[in-house]
Amino acid sequence: MPAQHTDQSRGGSVTRTIARAVALAVAVGLAVIGFAAPSSAHHNTITGAVSCREGGGWLVTWRVVNSEQRTETVTSSNRPVVPAGTVFGPAQARSFEETVTTKPGSPLTLTLAARWSNGTTATNSGSIAVAAFSDSCNVTKVDAPTIPVVDECGPGNAHYGTVPTGPWTSVTNPDGSVTVTAQQGYVFTNGQTVVTYPVPADSNVACPTPPTTPPTTPPTTPPTTTPPVVTPPEVLPAEVRIVRAAARHIDKCGRRSDLFKVGKRSGITYTANGKVVRQGVWIKARTPKVTIRAASSETGVELRGRQVWKIRFSAKSCSRAPEVAPATGQ
Repeated sequence: MPAQHTDQSRGGSVTRTIARAVALAVAVGLAVIGFAAPSSAHHNTITGAVSCREGGGWLVTWRVVNSEQRTETVTSSNRPVVPAGTVFGPAQARSFEETVTTKPGSPLTLTLAARWSNGTTATNSGSIAVAAFSDSCNVTKVDAPTIPVVDECGPGNAHYGTVPTGPWTSVTNPDGSVTVTAQQGYVFTNGQTVVTYPVPADSNVACPTPPTTPPTTPPTTPPTTTPPVVTPPEVLPAEVRIVRAAARHIDKCGRRSDLFKVGKRSGITYTANGKVVRQGVWIKARTPKVTIRAASSETGVELRGRQVWKIRFSAKSCSRAPEVAPATGQ
């Protein structure tokens, strides 16, 4: 009987030992599962901020934060500001800046795919709303001005002339160079906001020497003689001939019989509506209004009396004979 009791005691001890081993294995398994669970949290937190860039455009600052106490490497990126191959240390936060010159039509997004040192991968994005890009920061590209160089004859005198006006300011430096700075909201086509023009090169062309004129020998003064007195010929007053102009017209019904005539006078020129006309003949009127002017055409002819006739011809049509003869009562 005592031996049987001993066997039972040993059996119970074995059972308890097995139970403890099973409990320990379960606990270890749970510990392993609990440690692996955080691997699903690997990610990058991506945010962006926008500010106006000096000289126009927008300065975008991206902030990327590694969520893990492990090193990560960016494997792909949709924007060159954070290129593939960029490395983040454990829980490291880094900032990246880029310039935007054209206002985006949709939210600006940075998407990064990364792999952590434990082999875990994840892809995350961050966006900036279009409203964050203020229109007051917009940039306009302009050509840098062409400044003329003034290089007069003589050495060492070349300099820049007047700077053309535009959306910029200019300063002439002590060495003769000129610095042009674009105003806010403008940028030159080369992407710069400041352009410096170097000191202009001088041609060093000498000024021409004026020709030397040999001295002239004054002529020998002849003996002084008294010139004879010449009496100018007597100028008699020219004879003036008085002429009077004349013009007539005929204004019948219709336009076919509208005529005008100017008087035949020597020393006078007549014009009708600006054109010279013959004298003493009836001329058909081509227009309903005719202006006749008389002017002296010879020296010594003085025109007196009326010199302008403004004739207006009526447009009244001629009456037609009745097609049926009226009754005469006979």
